[in-house]
Amino acid sequence: MSERTEKFFLGKGRFVDDITFPDMLYLEIVRSTQAHARILSVKGGLTANDLPLNLTSTGESYRRGRDYEVEPVLAKEKALYYGQPVSAVYDRDRYKAKDLVETVEISYDELKPVLSIEESLNSAPIHESRKDNVVSKFEIGKRFSLDSVVKLSDQLYIERVLPNPLETRGIVAYYNSGKLNVWISTQSVYSIKNGLTRILGLDPSDINVYQADTGGAFGSKSAVYPEYVIACYLSMKTKQPVKWIESRDEHISSTRPGRGAKAELQIYGDREGRIKGIEGKIYVDVGAYADDLSSTSPSWIGYQITGPYSIENVFIEGYSVYTNKAPLGPYRGAGRPEAAFFIERMMDMYADHIGIDPVELRLKNLPEKAFESPTGLKLLPSKVFFEDGIKKIGYSELKKKNAGISFGILLPAVFGGESAKIKVENGIIKVWLGGNAHWQRHELFAKRILKEILGIPEDKVFLMNGDTIELQKGIGTWGSRSAITAGNALYKAALLLKEKAQKMNINDPENLLKSDLSSEYYENMQLDPTMISFLLTAAVAEIQDSIKPVIKEVWAYYDVGEPLSEEAVYGQITGGLLMGVQEVLSEALKYDSKGKPIPETLAATGIAYSINAPKYHVQIATFGRSNTPHGAKGVGEAGTVGAPPAAARAIENLLGKRVNRLPLDFDLLA
Repeated sequence: MSERTEKFFLGKGRFVDDITFPDMLYLEIVRSTQAHARILSVKGGLTANDLPLNLTSTGESYRRGRDYEVEPVLAKEKALYYGQPVSAVYDRDRYKAKDLVETVEISYDELKPVLSIEESLNSAPIHESRKDNVVSKFEIGKRFSLDSVVKLSDQLYIERVLPNPLETRGIVAYYNSGKLNVWISTQSVYSIKNGLTRILGLDPSDINVYQADTGGAFGSKSAVYPEYVIACYLSMKTKQPVKWIESRDEHISSTRPGRGAKAELQIYGDREGRIKGIEGKIYVDVGAYADDLSSTSPSWIGYQITGPYSIENVFIEGYSVYTNKAPLGPYRGAGRPEAAFFIERMMDMYADHIGIDPVELRLKNLPEKAFESPTGLKLLPSKVFFEDGIKKIGYSELKKKNAGISFGILLPAVFGGESAKIKVENGIIKVWLGGNAHWQRHELFAKRILKEILGIPEDKVFLMNGDTIELQKGIGTWGSRSAITAGNALYKAALLLKEKAQKMNINDPENLLKSDLSSEYYENMQLDPTMISFLLTAAVAEIQDSIKPVIKEVWAYYDVGEPLSEEAVYGQITGGLLMGVQEVLSEALKYDSKGKPIPETLAATGIAYSINAPKYHVQIATFGRSNTPHGAKGVGEAGTVGAPPAAARAIENLLGKRVNRLPLDFDLLA
């Protein structure tokens, strides 16, 4: 156990809610109780009318020419989702602040909410300045015409899913001596700093962001939310420290969920099982407001729609649409699991239709040489990996158990690259990474790299939390990127430090630890085919308590390049597998007819209990190294990509009924 992990097990972590200052103000948010309504009046608290005119939204687009509505800090004329911030109250006593919420009076003129993709496409726009509810439209690939023997169609759905980290969101903002200091639970101190700088109109040198110990995120802690802006604005106004901690109720109603996608697909092929083309439409429910990520989500899913297969004809239309729900955000995988579920479910339908084994069908369509799909996705040949994996997991025996199989790819979000800093201080080495760790065990690969290059004992290397003063430039942790990007930056920073030491005739670890040397490195990166992982997953289902299907065992044969820490890799894979399986069985954020989230507790969101976890059979494969010095590939989202289609197929085999919606609809399967 590393000292970083031991700290948390001993209760010595310092999370946002552990940070206190004298005269702290506690912020509470008054939220809309309507999913769609005109706001007639707001009496009490800080309202949109109290904010400066330039403080009107939670950020601007990075993409030029955007045409979507961004979320306001506080709703003014209309509330567009249940839980949207409308007013804010505060007090020096946390419990009095909570009581103040009840004193704010809001009058509404209730409107009919738009709650599904289908309703969105056929309803009046929820943003009255727009002509419809379509946020953006994309075309991916190229139109084609085929005279194909086999043409199969299906509609596939994935419900919204809450991130549900153990620790909810939180922030402490303290404007002091002309500087805004922010302590926050986050995946990126840089995305927080950049967003707050733009929104608040600050000079970058006037804001410092520090990552508190962070209890999970799964995508939910990369964005700037309205509550963060309000806390900072209030501190700048009062010159006092302000703390806001999200309740679990608020997480359910107002934190950005992921998924929420629908596909209408057609697959073309011949009777022997060779795919000729795939076409269709992909829709994503972005909620009431959009950003660059959600507005381009259909395109990102469509880009990956061929999966690992050599499909020569592809045409996908993509649409992101508004609904009266909380805005969409990234959730572990962010488009990758959606694409994998869509193509793998169509592969299984095709195999069933022509009467061949799903593994045989996949083998017929895997490239034996490098392939570029019509969407622009560049892949290395994967057939050999698949053949090897099928043997390694013992498919011939699993087939007797009616196992479901999926084969997928994992594209790491390496765009932008990453930074790292090394500082020798008081006989130890401190490391800062631009990709902030929040339980992914980054300290394990940091220790390995510095031991390998500098010979430093692992117990002398300490990974620090994100800090925009110590390391001023960086990106963040998401999209299975950290081992590749942060590992690359740390590797090269270590080489720089070694070069500095050698110039000073310091050639051994003992004397290096007595120095005061430091080094820093940043490198931009682009996605390379060698960084893309192949993922073979299998699952076996059975009926539990004579009532419902469960997944009893899962097999994973995953390509991770050169594993920097097998312990960390295994943890990431098994955690992702459990999340992926649970998306099939029960995990979802559903809404009632008025747009209020149905779950009222963490347990009601459908998350897994440890006693329900399947038995894991994980094999780590090295199918070529990435083109980085350390050779690692991404892994964090592998399980959420591979598990859903494999688990869905296993249940389909068990029940003999098509599974095309996540989570399972037991009424339809009965």
